[in-house]
Parts: sequence; C-alpha cells; structure tokens
Amino acid sequence: MAKVVLRKILIIEDTPTIAKVQKHIATSAGYQVDIAESLAEAQALLSQHTYFCAVVDFVLPDAPHGEAIPCTVSADIPTIVMTGNIESQTRSIVEQYPIIDYIIKENKQAYHYLRRQLERLPRNENVKVLVVDDSMASRNYVSALLIRHKYQVLEACDGLEALAVLKENPEISVIITDNEMPNMRGEELCIEIRRLYSDDDKAIIGISGVENANLSTRFLKNGANDYLRKPFNAEEFYCRLSQNVDMLEHIQTIRRQANTDYLTGLPNRRYFFDTVKKSLKARFGKKQHGLIAMIDIDHFKQVNDKYGHDGGDAVLESIGKVFATHFASDLVARLGGEEFAIYFKDTKPEGCVEKLEQFRKYLESNSSKLTTQKIAFTVSMGLASQVTTNIESLIKDADEQLYQAKDTGRNRLVY
Repeated sequence: MAKVVLRKILIIEDTPTIAKVQKHIATSAGYQVDIAESLAEAQALLSQHTYFCAVVDFVLPDAPHGEAIPCTVSADIPTIVMTGNIESQTRSIVEQYPIIDYIIKENKQAYHYLRRQLERLPRNENVKVLVVDDSMASRNYVSALLIRHKYQVLEACDGLEALAVLKENPEISVIITDNEMPNMRGEELCIEIRRLYSDDDKAIIGISGVENANLSTRFLKNGANDYLRKPFNAEEFYCRLSQNVDMLEHIQTIRRQANTDYLTGLPNRRYFFDTVKKSLKARFGKKQHGLIAMIDIDHFKQVNDKYGHDGGDAVLESIGKVFATHFASDLVARLGGEEFAIYFKDTKPEGCVEKLEQFRKYLESNSSKLTTQKIAFTVSMGLASQVTTNIESLIKDADEQLYQAKDTGRNRLVY
C-alpha cells in the first residue's frame, strides 16, 4: 500500500490551549502539524520546512502588531490569520497582505469555520475554475484570488473563447464571467453553458461593474448561480465561491451514493443500465458489438449458511476489489445479491474471454486469501455479444450462458 504523505501546516500561536485546539482540528483534517509559539520560532521552522498552509495568531510576544503575517505570506504560504478582534487598525494591517482569510477568536463557531477552511483548501487543488473577462487586469485580479486558495485557473477573454476552453476542459466546475465583452456577452455565455450543462454540473458566477439594477436578475434567470458587482469585497467573493463549490460537491456525493453499491463500492444496477443503454445506442450506429458478462458467486447461500452474513459480506467486498483490479477499463456493477455484470470496453469477444478466464483462475487459486475467515469461493460466468440497442436482450443472452455454466459444473465461463 502506498504511503500517505500528509500536508504540513504551521500553527503560530502562543496560547497553549488554543494551539492544542488548532492542532486537533488540523490533525483531524489530515495535516502534519508544527507549532511555533513566537515569530522567532516560526522563522526557524520556515527555514527548515515547506508548508502547505499556515494559521497565524495576530498578536505574539515578539510580534504584537501582526508582524508574523508577512513571515508566512512572503514565503508564498496560504495564510489564515486568527485574531481576538477586528478593530479598524487590526483590519487595516490584515488587509495589507494577500491572506486567504482571517478568523475572529470569539466563539466555538470560529473553530468550526477554521476546520472547514483547512478541509476545503486541499480539495481546491482538484477544482478547475474558468475566468472570463475581456479586461486583462480584471482577469489577473480574479485569477490571483483563486490561485491564493489553490484553485486550478483557466482564462478566456470572451464568451466564444470560454466555450472553446470549456469544450477542451469539461471537468471545469465553476465559470466566473464578466458581462460586457466582445463576440459574446456574459448573459449569452450563461445561456450557452446551460444548454450544454445543468447547474448540477457547473456553477456560474456573473460579475459586472455596470450600474444596472436588473443585470443580476438577468444573469440569474439565464442560468447563473450567483452574481457579484464589481468592485467586490474579496471576503464576499471567497464566501460565495466556496458555497457554490460546496454545493457542487454535495450534489456529486449524493449522485455517487445513488449510483454506487454501498458494500462493494462498485456501480449499482441503475447506473449500469443507464450507462450501458447510452453506449449500446452509440455502438449500434457504428454496427459495433456490445459485450456483457454475467457473473455469479458459486454456492453463495452455503457461504452465508456456514460463515454467517458477515462472511458473505466479506466475500462480496473482496470480490469487488478483484473486479476493480482485473477490469479497470470496463464497467463492472453489482446487480444484486451475488450477481454481477461487466460491460466491456472491447467490442471483440476474444480479449473479453481472456480477461474473464484470468479473473476466474485468480479466484480459484487465491479466493481463500482474500478474507480473514479464509473463505474459498469460485464464480460461474456467461458472456454474450450482440449488435443491439436492447440491454435486456443482451443480459438475457448472457444469463442463459451463465445458467449453462452452472448446469455443467460451475467455476467456468460459457460464451
């Protein structure tokens, strides 16, 4: 198993109880923690280590006026400032620096917010954001805000270029677009994006410096999720952006849970049918074969009777992992009970037969090593191939082959 490398965080805090709480939060969020109780200690640690981010107390014994902030910021470390108050003088000092956030240490909610920020920051590295603006200065400003929070940033100078970038990078999650642009305005871009993607897949944030009370409404009615008037406050920008990214992630989590078998981690019946139907339709137009294998664990009822349902679950979990290894490029699903199905990327049966036989032989020789109860088991398999759009017909053929495999002794493939 690959070793997990923890991200390092530097906590600069002179109050032991607060430092202890912050360390617990950071550790829970997956960080390796170093603590400095003074600016001098922080400088010593910074000279020896590289940090993913830092949490910096505004007031320290040797840095009473926020002098520790530039220490981490100048090292290009994303910095969260913790302060006991945010009076005008404190705010003016904090706002001099490109920090990612400041948090007032006034109640428990402050530490819940810190936890969310520390959990959010690593996830941002996997989030792509497209900035669309014909003004290079505006693009650079917004991009810099995003990069500070570790988002992946792409840029476009108008709506037409944005659509081209989106086509090349369909994994983009958020589009931040100005309105007044040549070739295609922001409102029109919203309409085109929503024609291609739902708001479950992409979030759109409109921005504009034009004084028009109706513009925000037009943006929202044309498919935007949010709107900001330029010039905007960086704090508000980050809050709105995070809310939109969180919303997309929640939807993805719900969608993943709805499409995944909880026990094996494999796709479930619904996802299998929806995906295969689309693929068969595309292959039918090219006169290509669709290949489906149906797989059954032999004598699974006997496994449950002998080892209990915990033993049966262990077998299902273990075979799920073996499926994922042997059929990484294919679609494997648990259809129910001990029944599984594979839809092959290959359109010719020879390669599929070879992969299935390797899988069968592996289980025959190694299944007893896969569970703590050392449960030995085998599988029977049926493979069918058709040029068709009818998934039910293809599965029926594969099922007939599977029943033949069972009737002729099990632990075999029939095709």
